[in-house]
Amino acid sequence: MEGIFVNYADLPCAIGAFVISNNDDTYTIILNSRLSREKNMESYAHELLHIKNGDYEKKCSIDLIEIAAHR
Repeated sequence: MEGIFVNYADLPCAIGAFVISNNDDTYTIILNSRLSREKNMESYAHELLHIKNGDYEKKCSIDLIEIAAHR
């Protein structure tokens, strides 16, 4: 998928990853550098699903988006 960049940051262990929606219609996925490669791959796939589902254009709470993503 084009327009997706990946960076690593030291995050609290409870946070696997998060996404930044950039002004140029691209996205940056921030993965937790403290976690294993396997966990980062899972987190990447989860965040990618949010992007593909258009979750960042939705006007509802993050909690509702996460509930739907885990179904």
